[in-house]
Amino acid sequence: MNIRYWLFVLAAVPAAQAASLTSTQLSYDVAWSGTPLGSGTLTLTAEAGDCYRYELATHPIGVVRWLYGSPKETSAFCVKNGVVVPSRMSFDNPKRPKDGFALTFDFAKGKVLGGRNGPLDIKPGTLDRLSVQQAARLWVKKHVNDANPGVMVVAVADHKRVKSYTFAIKGRSAVSTPAGSFDAIRFERIDDPKTTLRFWLAPEKDYMPVKVQNIEDGEDKVSLTLKKPIS
Repeated sequence: MNIRYWLFVLAAVPAAQAASLTSTQLSYDVAWSGTPLGSGTLTLTAEAGDCYRYELATHPIGVVRWLYGSPKETSAFCVKNGVVVPSRMSFDNPKRPKDGFALTFDFAKGKVLGGRNGPLDIKPGTLDRLSVQQAARLWVKKHVNDANPGVMVVAVADHKRVKSYTFAIKGRSAVSTPAGSFDAIRFERIDDPKTTLRFWLAPEKDYMPVKVQNIEDGEDKVSLTLKKPIS
């Protein structure tokens, strides 16, 4: 069981407007097949030159924390001419150090370095599994009001391979969370009948997700819902 795979993949695409992203931090309740696992925090920090640090920190509870630990993922990327360009991504879990890895993206050579299967060939637009979420925000902002936004066929590199995914905007709906109710854009994977990654992106939260579901064979496996902010 590994909640990092809920992070979806979108190819970097030109944004309709200025591509600058705003620093933000959001926390989520995490559940596995309806059983609470703990919480997760997404933090986006703006740095110099339209570059950013994006981090997912998980905070399991009880026996889950004892067995699995508290993994953390970090992505460093820049937005260049409206396109998200990753430079480095890392995964670390002190409880299970052998699971850790760090990837370096070298687009000049068309390679991603640091994987367990040696260097991987990549093309422009390839992203890591964290920076893709920020590319998604820019893409959805651009296409949300299109009569026919089409689909997104996208690539993501991890520590083993480069994979392709297809996503589409599937409509709008109200979503209830501990943080309140949101009018959100439903965005989901459509190329695998057995596995569905479904995200509700809220304009009120600048298109950050307020709810996420990973559905396998019709069963809700991993789910995240936005937590109520601590006052």
